[in-house]
Amino acid sequence: MTGPVVVLIPPSACGAGYFARLRRAVAGHADVRVLELPGHGRRFAEPLLTRARAAVLDVAARLDGPVDVVYGESLGAYVALALVDTLAQERPPRLLLASNSPPSVREPIDLAGVTSMATAAAVLRAMGGDVPDEALSDPAVAGQAYPLLRADLHLAQSFVDLTRDLTVDIALEVLAGTEDRALAGLEHWSRHTTVGCSLTRLAGGHLLSRTNPDAVAAAVLRATLTP
Repeated sequence: MTGPVVVLIPPSACGAGYFARLRRAVAGHADVRVLELPGHGRRFAEPLLTRARAAVLDVAARLDGPVDVVYGESLGAYVALALVDTLAQERPPRLLLASNSPPSVREPIDLAGVTSMATAAAVLRAMGGDVPDEALSDPAVAGQAYPLLRADLHLAQSFVDLTRDLTVDIALEVLAGTEDRALAGLEHWSRHTTVGCSLTRLAGGHLLSRTNPDAVAAAVLRATLTP
């Protein structure tokens, strides 16, 4: 469809399906594109990435023109921040970052302690992520899920390193769930922009597009109307 181009970047271990309810909520109002990383969603057969720069180059190459809004959630927030820093378009996109602490205040992830599905799940849950119980109790599922979680945790640390001192000339709109206990220092997102930073609290948990897709959709659509 024609209309504002909205790019969605999902959390760790998620593909386009994660945004199904959000996409339905904005249907008819915007041209929505979900940027999946290799090894995720429809790109499940591709090799996983663990380095942030490679991931940014990958998702940037999947854009075929200017975009109006970029929305990133959890790990996707760091991907979105790094992505917009690379975009060479006359009018910069609106940038919405959800469900993550600013990289400038992030403590290092204990990657050395990630040696099994159980330890990977514990680290991801401590960061606010969700791991289905089945992924821990079913050895077959765990065997498939562990490489993905491990790679995404390494990728998350790489993005923290890449964006810790990154500042963009774009206003940031930060969204946070009122039930998200994993967030800290949200006011320090202002360190990552030379323009301005706003914080909006929405009812919901860490996986905001899953727990409150209508409110996220409203924020995204408002962004498409903002000059």
